[in-house]
Amino acid sequence: MSSIVVFSLKDERYGVPIEKVREILPLMKVTSVPGTPHYFKGFLNVRGELISLIDLRKFAGMEELDDLSMARILILSSDEGVTQGIMVDEVSNIVELPWQDLQPIDEGKGSCGIPKEFLKGILIDGSEIIVVLDVDSLLSGEKKESREEVVGR
Repeated sequence: MSSIVVFSLKDERYGVPIEKVREILPLMKVTSVPGTPHYFKGFLNVRGELISLIDLRKFAGMEELDDLSMARILILSSDEGVTQGIMVDEVSNIVELPWQDLQPIDEGKGSCGIPKEFLKGILIDGSEIIVVLDVDSLLSGEKKESREEVVGR
């Protein structure tokens, strides 16, 4: 069994393995940086640590969220030690699901705009489909170049 932190974007449920989640924060002050990709919100100061933040809705090509009252920031860490914040609509719960039940993403499953290379697969929780993100790919994938321009790494 694996613990999955479940969150929503629009009407879809997504998840990340709990071991990749360093913390979950309410929205906080973000320092924006001009000339960055449209999905890059800016930087957070989390107890003296500067963490870049992406708006997962914008990254997926969705419209901006109107009501931010339930929005949360997930601080994620990859196996390579990369730390990044992602802004999501709402964190709903943590579920225990068998990792061996992870199914590959077909073209016909899910309507999310997140590129397939950043997705691990789908898990079924009762009647709900949870699209599981590949945190390591998301934090070190093809968008790395855009982050490097912003962060200066």
